[in-house]
Amino acid sequence: MNANYFGTGLAALIGSALLLANTAYATPFTITSQLTGDPRPGNPDNLIVDVTITGDTTSNQTSWLIDINSPEHQNIKLDAFYFNLTGSFSNYSFSGFTPSDWTVSSGNNASGSGSADFVFEADKSKGNATDVTNNQNLSFTVTYTGGGNFTENMFLNAPNAISKDTVLGQGQLGAHLQSLTAGTGESNSGFALGNYRGGDITDPREVPEPVSLLLIGAGLLGLGFSRRFKLA
Repeated sequence: MNANYFGTGLAALIGSALLLANTAYATPFTITSQLTGDPRPGNPDNLIVDVTITGDTTSNQTSWLIDINSPEHQNIKLDAFYFNLTGSFSNYSFSGFTPSDWTVSSGNNASGSGSADFVFEADKSKGNATDVTNNQNLSFTVTYTGGGNFTENMFLNAPNAISKDTVLGQGQLGAHLQSLTAGTGESNSGFALGNYRGGDITDPREVPEPVSLLLIGAGLLGLGFSRRFKLA
């Protein structure tokens, strides 16, 4: 077989197939929230918890970071972190915890929230687990198992958990905080609430689909065959 004919024909075939292949685009996004509180009389103020969630639209995983930022409460610790997403509890799984002895379970009737019902609750898996504090963040990975990938709307359209205490209000995320610096007659615990904020989306990034990767591999293989024919 003529080596030039073989190489030219293969290159034309690969070129045509690549034109027909769809190009996928990954759109990285960042969801943030700042939980604040506690507005109720008898509970300490200046509770701040910052939440950052990163992912992209071609992945079914997101990375979560929960950062307590309440310097007025030097001994503050997280009893539990609560949140909602669209869909049910069974649509998600959780892994990669830091500290490793934390976990996520169903979060009905959040402690200290005035009976607010959240879908998810992150808390210690055992009594002597590592505390999450001003100096120790909580992080974990959330995997969407309901089919498809994450989108911003899975956060922004999540339902609100509503407290029976109207002063506290409602939110998509919450945190029960303990060991607070309390004033006279105040409790040493409190609850912070917040909502997701989106809009921090970077430029789309092209990602080769599997068919494109196979075609590129075939092209490299074809070039190898062509070179062997020429050397023969």
